Amino acid sequence: MGAVQLTGVRKLFGALEVIKGVDLSIADGELVVFVGPSGCGKSTLLRMIAGLEDVDYGDIRIAGADVTELAPARRGVAMVFQNYALYPHMTAYDNLAYGLRRAGMARAEVDARVRETAALLQITELLPRRPKAMSGGQRQRVAIGRAIVRKPEVFLFDEPLSNLDAALRVEMRSQIARLHQELQATMIFVTHDQVEAMTLADRIVVLNAGRVEQVGTPSEVYHNPANLFVAGFIGSPAMNLLPATVGQGGRLTLAWGTTMAGPACSSGMAGQSLTLGLRPDRLSLVPQAQAQASGQVTLAEHLGDESILHVRLPIGQSLTVKASGDVAARLGDTVHLGFDMTHAALFGADGQAMRSA
Repeated sequence: MGAVQLTGVRKLFGALEVIKGVDLSIADGELVVFVGPSGCGKSTLLRMIAGLEDVDYGDIRIAGADVTELAPARRGVAMVFQNYALYPHMTAYDNLAYGLRRAGMARAEVDARVRETAALLQITELLPRRPKAMSGGQRQRVAIGRAIVRKPEVFLFDEPLSNLDAALRVEMRSQIARLHQELQATMIFVTHDQVEAMTLADRIVVLNAGRVEQVGTPSEVYHNPANLFVAGFIGSPAMNLLPATVGQGGRLTLAWGTTMAGPACSSGMAGQSLTLGLRPDRLSLVPQAQAQASGQVTLAEHLGDESILHVRLPIGQSLTVKASGDVAARLGDTVHLGFDMTHAALFGADGQAMRSA
């Protein structure tokens, strides 16, 4: 069983605390993605689980056993790195077999495991080649195979796709998703790429400055961000965040005077300053008579099947709109916007999400 439990985990480099009391439970067979901005601590936390960084406070358990003080080789984990880390003088076969041979496994068992893993990853034809004779995607599959061949309790991926081009990233994402389904193994995947996080994860862990901001399914994190940081970080383009005031009857008044019913608002909240969050796909182009906001297009990104419009309102507030690919709006045009309050989010003065009673 490859369940992972982190309790009160902290990491300091001198006086600098980079991991600040992380509590996290990862179920056996779950694929969890750590995501966050550069420097948030996601790779450091992964390396602590692997045993490559010491834990200063707290403990880590894998499959029920306390591994906090164990060496990496004794933790039952296998790690796939960003830079492949293949031995350049060895063939793919020998790269896969190396760890098993070091562990004293019988030659026949080593050969069986290597060939089974190669077949699973569809790299059998690569076994005689050295890394210099492989493409980046082929090297990464061999690196993943080196982890699989050990049959660990937990697979750890540290931004393994960041060196690949766009097409290969898509291919490798599908490979990893397929492997997770076939192996039913626990996997922890670190990335700064939100598309990878949203498409691969059973659950996403959003990290910021060494703290966990939210843990949830991709849908939960996207539609119900726990706070303003998650709302602004998750989603591309990011959520529109609009200052608002609660009026009588629980209606919201936006900075430019528009009023509307607000989610989770009550008349007892009158006078409070809040932030309304709307995803770009919840804004649409409407006739002027139906508009809840109007402004000038400052950037129009026409991407084929969709268009991203950046609209500046007269008060200086900028909004991002995800529209259809055939929208006619161009730079400098005045457009009129309607708001769909489905999945709208509301944040209090403390930046935390407000939930309906």
